Amino acid sequence: MPMTPPSDPHKAVRDTAASPPPAQQHLTRWMAGAFALGWLVLWFFGLDMRALTEPDEARYAEVAREMFVSGNWLTPKLDGFNFFDKPALQYWATSIFYNLFGVHAWTARLWVALTAMTTIAVTGWAGKRLFGVATGWMAAIVLGSTLLFFAGGHINSMDMSVAAFMSIAICMFLVANFDPQAVSRRVWLNLAGWASLALAVLSKGLIGLVFPALTLMAFMLWERDWSSLRHMTMGWGLALLVVIAAPWFIAISLRHTEFFNYFFIKQEFTRFLVNKYDRYQPWWFFLAITLAGLFPWVAFLPFSRAGWRELGSRKAAERFLLCWVAVILVFFSVSHSKLPLYILPIFPALALLIAHRISALSSGTLARRLLWISALALAAMLAALTVRPSTRHLSQHTHLHPALLWLATGLGLLAVVAALCALMLKRRWPPVAAISLLGACTLVVWQMLFAGNAPLAKNLSAEPVAELMRPHLRKDTEVFTVRAYQRGLSFYLQRLITVVDEQPDDIRPGISSRPNGVITDLHTFENRWRMTRSAMAVIDPHLLPELESAQLPMIIVGRAPSGLVIMRPPLPARPSP
Repeated sequence: MPMTPPSDPHKAVRDTAASPPPAQQHLTRWMAGAFALGWLVLWFFGLDMRALTEPDEARYAEVAREMFVSGNWLTPKLDGFNFFDKPALQYWATSIFYNLFGVHAWTARLWVALTAMTTIAVTGWAGKRLFGVATGWMAAIVLGSTLLFFAGGHINSMDMSVAAFMSIAICMFLVANFDPQAVSRRVWLNLAGWASLALAVLSKGLIGLVFPALTLMAFMLWERDWSSLRHMTMGWGLALLVVIAAPWFIAISLRHTEFFNYFFIKQEFTRFLVNKYDRYQPWWFFLAITLAGLFPWVAFLPFSRAGWRELGSRKAAERFLLCWVAVILVFFSVSHSKLPLYILPIFPALALLIAHRISALSSGTLARRLLWISALALAAMLAALTVRPSTRHLSQHTHLHPALLWLATGLGLLAVVAALCALMLKRRWPPVAAISLLGACTLVVWQMLFAGNAPLAKNLSAEPVAELMRPHLRKDTEVFTVRAYQRGLSFYLQRLITVVDEQPDDIRPGISSRPNGVITDLHTFENRWRMTRSAMAVIDPHLLPELESAQLPMIIVGRAPSGLVIMRPPLPARPSP
């Protein structure tokens, strides 16, 4: 079946006769607007409540800070070392936010929060155009309140931005090719999709182009029809993609000849093929992450093969979404590099499928699924309360206690609200109202979880070390990390760090760009420390006896979760002539 809209209106994707009544029949415009405004406020609330955790959040925040300070928008740097792991789009955006609002944890996270919120809006728009107003509204609610998508939109990583731009592109292509009313604007929608793919490539590399291409190929094989390629505005689209994405890659490859091999070969292919980066997980890892990350909406997935077969037998747009989910899930499941947020790109597609499925359920069936959610939330609450006492005697888990308590409280609230939503349906309230209430409550629960997680996040960040150092720093103070490297220390101290006796994976390839920023052994460090008039360091606590036996002049400033902070005693004042 080609991607052109079917001529028979009964086969059209937007079959309004089969759709539920529009959301406007149940929610007035001002109520919908007030709900959306409240959602926006709640979504961006708390971006500054947590410290930037190691290593990813702190790393990307610091690379953007150095770009902002130096004005070098071509070469990303981490602690002064060339850092070629990822393209520059997120660094550019975050640098602009630093310039507008200052260097803070919340401005470091603002780009991922914005791209996630944009994806929620575009997913809702696509759902409205493809399946009707109510389905579009519910798709946005479902996506914005799933656990993993919320987490991805509030953790500073590259995974959300590439997922966002790929998903936006897919939504544009879906509407352009499956919405009968979009035929006259197909070219412009396709070009918007190609531009979004270019931004995906600038976010994380070729993966932003590979997934959509594999999905399109899988869909055409399923449909046994290759004519879909004629409706993608392929020529102009590829030209637009090259114009947007290629200049930075060309410029940095000309400036740094080692970039091409490191980025395209080692980062793009080796990570997928080789278990070299301590990211190996079993094949079912992403299946488990997807099911857990969809909470609470996982209850609306089909629970049988027949249910999934029914999804694939209805409409071409749904089959395309299923291909999108399957391609990414299989790709990452066979990969040797697995981290939870990698799977984010499938969540907008799953949200559309779930919302369309909800709109087709009877009120009785929908109420039963909501009661299942209530039961799941209660079970999770009991698990959180059970884990909390079992960890109270383990000092390393001390800061888990408030997070688990907040989580248990939130899950209890969610269980009550899900049961209330089921009762609303029994009282003939519209499904859109029940889903909206449950989605808003779920968003509150995830914010409660992240707020309760603030003490743990601080323990996993460089902020405590920076707080100990800051009162003693002078402009000429040299700061060292001795087997205790933290990417966020440069961010919080607003200065570069000298790394001692270790070469972490993310700075090792760029050491030649700042050779004086690394000291390879303790003996050299001790000599440099003695010669420096003002110095501070965070050290691995296990090194303290060795440094004391070497009679290193030092004062212990304090202990932080990530290391011991020491400073060089002031040198005696020079006698006056």
